[in-house]
Amino acid sequence: MGNINRYVQRIKSNEFLRNTFLLLIATLIMNIFGFLFNFYVARKLGPADFGIFGVLSSLIYLLIVPLTTIQTTITKFVASFKVSNEYGKIKYLFLRSLFKLLLFGAIFIVIFFSLSNLIMDFLYIPSFIPLLLLGIFFLFSLVIPVSRGLLQGLQKFKSLGYNFILEGLSKFIGGLILVGIGLGINGALIAFIISYFLPFLFSFIPLKFVFSIDKIKFETKNIYFYSFPVLLTTFLLTAVYTIDTILVKHFLSSIEAGYYLATSKLGTIIYFASGAVTLVLFPQVTELHLKNQDHKKILKRALLIVSLLSGFITLLYFLFAKLIVLALFGQQYLEITNYIGLFALIMSIFSLVYVLCFYNLSINRMNFIYVLGFFILLEAVLVWLFHDSIMEVITILLSLLSFLLLSLLVFTLAKNEPKHNNTSI
Repeated sequence: MGNINRYVQRIKSNEFLRNTFLLLIATLIMNIFGFLFNFYVARKLGPADFGIFGVLSSLIYLLIVPLTTIQTTITKFVASFKVSNEYGKIKYLFLRSLFKLLLFGAIFIVIFFSLSNLIMDFLYIPSFIPLLLLGIFFLFSLVIPVSRGLLQGLQKFKSLGYNFILEGLSKFIGGLILVGIGLGINGALIAFIISYFLPFLFSFIPLKFVFSIDKIKFETKNIYFYSFPVLLTTFLLTAVYTIDTILVKHFLSSIEAGYYLATSKLGTIIYFASGAVTLVLFPQVTELHLKNQDHKKILKRALLIVSLLSGFITLLYFLFAKLIVLALFGQQYLEITNYIGLFALIMSIFSLVYVLCFYNLSINRMNFIYVLGFFILLEAVLVWLFHDSIMEVITILLSLLSFLLLSLLVFTLAKNEPKHNNTSI
C-alpha cells in the first residue's frame, strides 16, 4: 500500500505524468466504447459484411488524415501564442481555420463523389449510400480538430479528456441504436458522424473565454509551411495500418478480409491506448523547445510508458488469444486466434514509431519523413506482390516496422537539434 501511495504522489507531482495519466484514462474510456462498438457491429454483420465495414473504416481513417494535421498544426501554433500571451491571435486562428476548412470540405466532397464508381468497383462495395455517408462524415468532422487543437495547445487536458469520452460514448450508443434497428453498415457510419458532431458542440464550453477576447490578425503563411510536413507525416502513419487493410480486401476472399479486419481492430487497441502519451508530449515539448529547454527526458518517459502499456496488452493477446476472441467477436472468428498476438506486436512497434515521429515534428526536425516514406512505399509494394495468406501479410508488416523503428531511433537519439529562436514560430 505504501508503494502505491508513493507512485500516486509521484504522478501528481510530475506534470507530464499527471496529464498523461489523465488523458490515458480518457482515451481508454473512449476506445473501450469504440471497440465495444466495433465488436457489436462485427457480431451483427458477420465476417463478410464486417469486411466491407472494415474497409470503409479504413477509408474513414484516410479521410481524417487532414484532420490530424489540422489539430497538430493548430496545437503547435496555439502553444507558441500561449507562451507569448497572444490570445487574440488564437481567436483569429480559430475563426479563420473554420472558414477555410468548410470551404475545402465542400470542394473535397464534389471530387470524392465523382470518384465513387471507381472506389465501389475496386473495393466491391455494392451501394453508393455508404460512400455518401462517408462524404457527410468528412464534412462534419472537419471542424472538431480545430477546437481540439485549441484545447491541446492551451494544455486544457481535462476538457480534452471529457471531449474524447463524449466521442466514444456517442458512437457506441448511436451504433447500438442504429445498427440494432436494422440499418446495418449505414447505421454504423451514421454513428461515426454523430460521434464527431456532438463533441465539437460541447468543446465551446471550456473555450468560451477565447471568444471574449478581441481577435488579432497575423500572417498565416508559416502555418501552411508547417502544415505540409505534418500532413505528410500523418498520411504516412495512417497508411501504415490502412494500406494493408485495403489491399487485403482487394486480394483475399470476403471471409479472409473479415478475419484480417477483426485482427486489425484488436491490434489497434494498443495504438489508441498509447495515443494519450503523444497528446501530452507534443505541446509540452513544443513549449520547452520554444524556451530552449531540455525536452529529451520527456521523449524517454513517453517511450517507456508506451513500451510498458503495449507490452502488457501484447502479452495478454499471446496468453489468452482464444478467450479474447470468443469474448469479443464470438465463435465465428476463432480463426484469428493465431494472428492477434503477432499483430499486437506490430502495433506495439508502430506506437513507438508514432511517438518518435511527433517528437521530431514538435522540434521542427522534418528529415525523418524521407525514412518513413521509404518504408511505407516498401510496405505497399511487398503486400501487393505477396498476399497469399493473412500470415504472409503479417510477416511483412512485422519485419518492416521493426526496421523502421530502429532507423527512427538512430535518427532521433543520435542527433542534437538546433537551438530554437523563440522570436519566431
